[in-house]
Amino acid sequence: SPVWDTGLAMHAVLEANSEPDKTIMEKAANWLVERQILDVIGDWGANAHGVRPGGWAFQYWNDYYPDVDDTAVVVMALHRSDPDRYSEAIARGAEWIIGMQSGNGGWGAFDVDNEHHFLQHIPFADHGALLDPPTADVSARCLSMMAQMGYGPDNQAVARAIRYLKRGQEANGSWFGSWG
Repeated sequence: SPVWDTGLAMHAVLEANSEPDKTIMEKAANWLVERQILDVIGDWGANAHGVRPGGWAFQYWNDYYPDVDDTAVVVMALHRSDPDRYSEAIARGAEWIIGMQSGNGGWGAFDVDNEHHFLQHIPFADHGALLDPPTADVSARCLSMMAQMGYGPDNQAVARAIRYLKRGQEANGSWFGSWG
């Protein structure tokens, strides 16, 4: 995905290079800001009542299905690039991500509290795509975004995310994610 790849590349360059080429970073940031979804409430709105749109989608022209993973990467890149210049996009993205937090403190990729396992027994649900439960990898990225932005452990969303991740750690010390 160009959104995911651009956000990751931009964030990596900004993290590693104390003097990145401002023209290149500005061009990337502006390209990302143009793709923020601010006016379409997709299926996610059914479970995220009162949350304004503000995310980014993995694919082009997929305004009904932004995802919190791409959104967190983009927000981190914009925040590292120029938090004042991109403050509106950053704030709206963070607001959307925080509004998408599930009841257990974690985040799914596209939805809130979508863990209705009975759906897996529907005959056409053989590929397991009807659920979008919170996962460690997506939740960790959202927590990283909030930490980068200065949200501390006293913030309710941060505290809930930390508890979620602690509960989800495997006995061997690892965490298991779904998206990488």
